[in-house]
Amino acid sequence: MEIRFDTMPLRATSTTEGFLRDSPILTRAGVFPYKRQDGTTRFELRPPEEVFHSDTLASLKGIPITDGHPGLVNARNAKLHTVGTVLSEGRQDGQNTVADVVVHDTSPIAAGKKDLSCGYTLTLDETPGEWNGQRYDAVQRTIRYNHVGLVRAGRAGNARLNLDAADADSNNDEESNMTTVKVRLDSGLSYDAAPEVAQELEALRGKLTAETKRADAQQARADSEKARADEAVGQIEQARKDGQAAAQARLKLEADAKTHGIEVKQDMADKDIRVAVIKAVRGDGFDVAGKSDAYLEVAYDLAVNEKASRADALSSQRREMQQHLHQDGGDGKGGNGRGGNVSAAAARAKMISGMNGGQ
Repeated sequence: MEIRFDTMPLRATSTTEGFLRDSPILTRAGVFPYKRQDGTTRFELRPPEEVFHSDTLASLKGIPITDGHPGLVNARNAKLHTVGTVLSEGRQDGQNTVADVVVHDTSPIAAGKKDLSCGYTLTLDETPGEWNGQRYDAVQRTIRYNHVGLVRAGRAGNARLNLDAADADSNNDEESNMTTVKVRLDSGLSYDAAPEVAQELEALRGKLTAETKRADAQQARADSEKARADEAVGQIEQARKDGQAAAQARLKLEADAKTHGIEVKQDMADKDIRVAVIKAVRGDGFDVAGKSDAYLEVAYDLAVNEKASRADALSSQRREMQQHLHQDGGDGKGGNGRGGNVSAAAARAKMISGMNGGQ
């Protein structure tokens, strides 16, 4: 965005209150020179299609008339600089733009500021060319007026107050002498602007930087909180699974203990139950003193497996004995002449059963 100041004289009449009213020429289409900060001059075209665009003309209505050019006028500084108002939208008059204005505070005029200079923003088209035989370096686009300043002498040469034209000091071109600074945009483009504009831009950039840092910090906190929440959810889920696994393991341990004739009490620790099962299988003489939990878990598994193996072997022996008894007649009276063998087999089965607790 660029900013320019163009000047025309004001034709004015005084009201009974001492205000000045007029419908002066504010600006016009054409090629105008603009001084750069390095002292060189560039020529910029204000084409009729931009100067008389409906949005450009509408932007004049309601903007302040100021004492000189204070830079871009806004709600924070308008009260300090405003001495009048543009009352209407702009109107095309040939190659000129006219509008209705009122000046309430005429002290700048009394001080010799009888020219009107438009302050406006624009977009600069860097395409050079020629217009009506005049060379130009760039074209002003999207012109939007910000204020109209009262100055001693201006660029256009015909926008003046209708007072004493001889009072104008043509050697004091306020706009040409106005101090500018180089402003660089984030896009990399740069332009000359009033110091107030540069200060405002830097202030806005500072606020933007601060807000960006604050937003980044808030986002970081939010991300951290979400990470902690996700971790807590994961921990809760894992604890639930661990609890279920522990409960199932306890139920299995109690069931195994009962099959070995162990009376399980609710306050018994898992270790105590395992020790009771081991001794039930291996006998009370099995030494568990000073043994680690890992050792006892292995000993417990071996004891349970050993007990199961014994039961399987006994069951197999019973089936075999019953098969022999069936084959030998099973009446114990020497069927088929083998009663003695049957009695011996029955006695052996009874003895094995007694050795294993009658199982």
